[in-house]
Amino acid sequence: MNVEHLRKYITEVRIDHFTQGTKVFSEGEDCNGKMYFVFSGLLQVYKRKATGEDQYIRDIKPGEFFGEMALVFPSPRAATIVAASEDTKVGTITKDIFLGMGKESPGFLSVILHSIINRLTAVEDTISEKQKELHILINGIHEKSSEGPNTESVTVSEENTQDSLPQEPVDETNKIEPSSKDATYEVQK
Repeated sequence: MNVEHLRKYITEVRIDHFTQGTKVFSEGEDCNGKMYFVFSGLLQVYKRKATGEDQYIRDIKPGEFFGEMALVFPSPRAATIVAASEDTKVGTITKDIFLGMGKESPGFLSVILHSIINRLTAVEDTISEKQKELHILINGIHEKSSEGPNTESVTVSEENTQDSLPQEPVDETNKIEPSSKDATYEVQK
């Protein structure tokens, strides 16, 4: 590794400061072929839910990269990144800087690859957990729907008694019997 060549690329990294609440980029934006490195401060990652609201995903701390997928797969940004501390110092790494640093230091590429693999593994683990939760929920609904006799339950308070309801003749085949003051009535079908 040629340290002098690597230093050249490092000096080309643009440094930006973000105040708390400032977006580095938003989900759905053009990726612009740039990744970022956090020197100081704290960033937060948010994903847009189907309802349109943003859901917190995780923190990005000093020493971590983000946005690296923009260098290998040009697609819209997958999340919104927001500064969460008063002064967050972030380095911007363009594709040219990335490729140059990778050429001079394969270890740099190894660090980036390790970061991507860790993130993808975490996403796969989360998906697996959510699938298990969904499976349990679906099985619970299925079990509830196949339990018990075919009855309708109606809860009536003491105020809604014969005195307040219009009187109609009672059909003895579908007769309803109360079991308490605030009762649940069951009608057999």
